[in-house]
Amino acid sequence: MSRADMAPLPLSPVSDPCRVRATCLVCGSPALRPHGPAPLSLRRCGACRLVFVDPIPTPEEIAAREDAAFHGGVADHTEEMFEAYYRNYPDDPVVRGFRGVVHQLKETTGGGTLVDVGIGTGLLLHLGAEAGFRVLGCEISPDSARRATEEFGVEVLVGDFLDADLPAEIAAITMGDVLEHTHDPRRFLERAFEALRPGGVLYVAVPNHRSTTFLAADLLSRVPALAGLGSRVYVPNHYWYFSPDNLGQLLEQTGFRVELTRQEAPYLGRYAFSPPVRFGLTVLNALGRVTHLQARAEAYARKPLR
Repeated sequence: MSRADMAPLPLSPVSDPCRVRATCLVCGSPALRPHGPAPLSLRRCGACRLVFVDPIPTPEEIAAREDAAFHGGVADHTEEMFEAYYRNYPDDPVVRGFRGVVHQLKETTGGGTLVDVGIGTGLLLHLGAEAGFRVLGCEISPDSARRATEEFGVEVLVGDFLDADLPAEIAAITMGDVLEHTHDPRRFLERAFEALRPGGVLYVAVPNHRSTTFLAADLLSRVPALAGLGSRVYVPNHYWYFSPDNLGQLLEQTGFRVELTRQEAPYLGRYAFSPPVRFGLTVLNALGRVTHLQARAEAYARKPLR
């Protein structure tokens, strides 16, 4: 869980506005077209439906934004929620979801070293250690890493995952709400594949662009008077918007064998939304469960033994 997930920071100009993609990251199609309201610099692949910011900020710009998110960039309706998941965390659906991830990884790997990329508060590392994993975090924000160590006593490497000095024989890697923040998701997955031991498992969770939430937002964005409301689901520190299908494609292209996929709705109880917003999101979550178009997509993918 990345703190910047909840940080609607203003987008500063990227260093090179001419740095645009000619083809889709996932399928390689050149059929890219504008997507969403005009102020958003989004494009959509006409083949696999990947949506992404174009141009993508540089890794250095992304690192600066992630660190800025830790220092007061969190929206009012999420700041208290994020603080709640340090050492005095509640027993609620968020924590039970984290425990479920840890349990699934323990069942499918037998244990060993677990590396959490983008540590949030450090809670998943703490729960992993409780379950018997040797845990290590990798976090781009120095202060986020420091706070997690203070709260939970976990070891965290500070810096870009692509350059991290990782241990050998990693059993499991978790990337919860991380890929959408990266400069190049393909390289992140390739690095994870390289770092895992044969038979190791990667857990990935991302916002699901093929969900009732995004479908409703895109419809609202077509109405000039409501375009601002619709664009709010496109968080400035998110650069890639996956669906379960194109996420699975990318995992398989990078060598993984996808073993389990599922969707879930966010737990609204952790947010301090106004009553009208809460009602609207509750309805969209309910529709998502019925239509199997829920707001979050998860995948467990294994590195083959050979």
